[in-house]
Amino acid sequence: MLFISIVFSIPIYGFCIWSLYQPEESYFFFDQWRYKEIPELSDIQIKLIRIGSVFAMIMYTIYLIVVAIDTFTP
Repeated sequence: MLFISIVFSIPIYGFCIWSLYQPEESYFFFDQWRYKEIPELSDIQIKLIRIGSVFAMIMYTIYLIVVAIDTFTP
């Protein structure tokens, strides 16, 4: 279970780091085909995307720690 969680954590951390540094591109990643010109995000939306990516990284790190403890505890 720990190995599977670590393997799935690689793209999750990658997406979170990408959305931390480039929130506009990550927000419209799957929706770019809808728009001729990509609309601009407000400062509050950008801040919420960054906060959400940091929160997701923290929560997934806690999940990995719990799974590691559960795996190695007899």
